[in-house]
Amino acid sequence: MKNFDLSAYLKDLETVVNIDSGQADEAGANAVAMFFKEKYEALGLKVEIRYFKDNKATPFMTVRNSDSERIDVLLAGHMDTVFAHGTAAKRPFSIDEKGHVRGPGCIDCKGGLVSMYYLVKALMESGNVNFNFCVAMNSDEERRSDFSRDYWDELAQKSDRCFIFEPGRVNEEYVEQRKGGANYLVHCYGIPAHSGVNPEKGASAILELSRWVEELYKEFFKLEEGTTINIGRFDGGADNGSVPDYAEFTISLRCMTVERYLEIDRRLHEMEANPYDPRCRVVIDNLVVRPPMFPHEKTQELLAVMREVCAGMGYPFKTLSTGGGSDGNFIAHRGVATIDGCGPAGSNVHTPEEFMIVETVEKRIDVVYNTIRKIFG
Repeated sequence: MKNFDLSAYLKDLETVVNIDSGQADEAGANAVAMFFKEKYEALGLKVEIRYFKDNKATPFMTVRNSDSERIDVLLAGHMDTVFAHGTAAKRPFSIDEKGHVRGPGCIDCKGGLVSMYYLVKALMESGNVNFNFCVAMNSDEERRSDFSRDYWDELAQKSDRCFIFEPGRVNEEYVEQRKGGANYLVHCYGIPAHSGVNPEKGASAILELSRWVEELYKEFFKLEEGTTINIGRFDGGADNGSVPDYAEFTISLRCMTVERYLEIDRRLHEMEANPYDPRCRVVIDNLVVRPPMFPHEKTQELLAVMREVCAGMGYPFKTLSTGGGSDGNFIAHRGVATIDGCGPAGSNVHTPEEFMIVETVEKRIDVVYNTIRKIFG
């Protein structure tokens, strides 16, 4: 890759980091989308922005160099962050003495978005783009991609390869595997009664779900097999003098295979149909499912090319498996060769200590650039 301008990259990154684009931040999400729309259109590319069910807080942007339905290379990232409106003003873009960029979303995933742009810019300026590519960016990844999942599914069915520009890890690893995940909301409806006069007439919703908590952790928290479960929120009850007639909790499930997820899902619904106290009624809402991202044969082939490219560059090629999900889960599930963590390296995502390592930016753009060039000449 020639003529990479790190100062221009950092200036663009400063612009987008200093735009709040947290949950449902309509103005911020659209400002980020418009920033990149102008950049890509200046390269002569076709840009489209869509909104799921006209929800203006969730722009989904695609950038193409061809009208062909087939996509040889899909580049993906997300415009949203986990940070509240006003965070950018409190701790804006900065670069510390270690050469680390700071600021909300700098590594997750705004550094990756800017890297995608400079990768595409380099490809276009090379004058030899003999393949069809698509850049895709959503703005609800941090909310489980509830609005954009159908768009990802649509693109995945047309794509052969995908590079996800989520953060590279602090030791510069790429991500080849992610656990699948599911989120549930469990409701329990009991029977109210006076807790002093006639408690036996009541059926405690809190007691019922407390039994569930113990059973779920005992049965499904299996670190050795890569299965974890977390009860993130437990609410219920009201007056201390009443047997609680309602309670609820949330479940976050992570597992390595679709088969394990289906097994656990069946067990949860068996428990739903057979509460410990038959006087209680339990209802489970399945809020979202991310299939596991597993390095199937096509991914292994793409990994081999990247490994060879990195060897030629003298850049260590390291991969890992992680418990966190991304939009790569949806894409890989459709049989697309998918490499995640292609953005700059950094750490402490989703915290005020988030940082991006500046010296990794050009190297990691180069890896994807040279991988694409090796495949297509």
